[in-house]
Amino acid sequence: MKSRHGLGGRMVQNQNKSMPALRAWTSNTSEIGKRMGNQLILDSCLLGLRCVASVLMIHHGLEKLADPSGFTQFIVDQYFSFLPFDHILWTYLAGYTQVIGSIALLLGVASRPALIGLASTMVFAMVFHGLDSGLEGAPFAVVEAHNYQYETSALYLAIFVVLAVTGSGSLSIASLYRNALPDWAKAWV
Repeated sequence: MKSRHGLGGRMVQNQNKSMPALRAWTSNTSEIGKRMGNQLILDSCLLGLRCVASVLMIHHGLEKLADPSGFTQFIVDQYFSFLPFDHILWTYLAGYTQVIGSIALLLGVASRPALIGLASTMVFAMVFHGLDSGLEGAPFAVVEAHNYQYETSALYLAIFVVLAVTGSGSLSIASLYRNALPDWAKAWV
């Protein structure tokens, strides 16, 4: 390599020989940074989704627990009369699942069992809305209330299924103790 600066050309030439190693190192470092940044973005999105879904779902559980006999009389007795045992037990089960499951999901503790319980309450909610009002001409009909009765339950169910598949992410309490658990239990936290 020729240089206009005489001996300085040799120095530039020696620096250029070391540049591929430096480029490879900086490339690997930036890839790691990108992956860590992407993972942090993903975990932040999971945390946001967990927080929003949990805070909103707690209301539904508290509503059931505030008037268990009313929910049992107007929902469980009318639409789920085939269920065994005293029907008020099913109301309490749904209410406590929605409250305790939401808290567990919010904190990121035992998220998958909580999500299975929460998703099951949404399946029952969708069955109720399907029996009560049907599909209401979905997806093209404009209904009087401007949303389909089953819409909220369907959205919750979709959120709970996605979170059950992805897990709670690294921004959760479970991430602090997950590695101390046996392999079979890691998937459940």
